Amino acid sequence: MLKVYVCEDNAEQRDYLTVCISDIIEVEDFEFEIAVSTGNPRVILDAIQGEQQTGIFFLDIDLNTDMNGIELASEIRKIQPRCYIIFVTTHSDMSYMTFSYKVEAMDFIIKDNVREIKNRVHQCLINCHQLSDQQSDDVKKNYMVKMGDRVKAIPYDDILYFEVAKNSRKIILYAKNCKLEFIGKMKDLEKDLDQRFVRCHRSFLINKENVVTVNKEANIVTLCGGVTCPISVRMGKGLT
Repeated sequence: MLKVYVCEDNAEQRDYLTVCISDIIEVEDFEFEIAVSTGNPRVILDAIQGEQQTGIFFLDIDLNTDMNGIELASEIRKIQPRCYIIFVTTHSDMSYMTFSYKVEAMDFIIKDNVREIKNRVHQCLINCHQLSDQQSDDVKKNYMVKMGDRVKAIPYDDILYFEVAKNSRKIILYAKNCKLEFIGKMKDLEKDLDQRFVRCHRSFLINKENVVTVNKEANIVTLCGGVTCPISVRMGKGLT
C-alpha cells in the first residue's frame, strides 16, 4: 500500500487535487491511500517520521509558510530517499530550483489548465504504480535510524555493518557513505533486520551481501571499501 500526501495551502485547490487523486485511485484500483492532505508542510514531515513505506507526494511550491515546497521536498527526500515527488504549482519559473536542491521530482505540473492537471496527475500515479511494482521488496527496504527527534532512512543495500560502541549503550551503523550512532541493542537489531545480516562477533553484525572475503585463519571478514570486522570462532560459522 503506497501512501499519498498532498501539501497545498489553497484550500479549494487542495480539495480539488485530493478528490482528483482519490477518483483515479478508485478507477484504476491502485493499492494507494491518501494519508494526509494539508496546507502545512510540518504536518507532512511529522506524518512520515518512522514511516517505512515509500510515499507519493504532491506538493505546491509557494506554501505561504517559512518552508516552501522545494525545501519540503528536500526534507522528505532525506527521510524517504526513494519516494515519488510531484510539484503542482503556478511557479513554472522555479523548476530549476528542484535541481539545485536535488529533489529529483517525477513531474512539474503547472496549474494553468484543470483538465491537463487531472491528466498529468493520472499519468504520475500510473508511473508510481509501475515503478513500485518493478522494485523488489529488498530494494525498497530501509533501516530507519532514530536520532533525537529525527529519523533517517538508510537503504539496506548501503549498510556495511553495525558495531556496539565501546563503553556505551549505543550502536554505530557504518554505511557506504555515512556513519551514524544511535541508542540500541544488538539483540534487537538481529530481530529487526532480515536474513542479509549475520552476527559474526559479539560486537559486530554485518551485511553478508557486502562481504568481499572471509579469512577464517586470521578471523577477519573484509567488506566493500576494504573495511574489516573481526570474526569469532562460534559466530563466524555462518560465513563462507
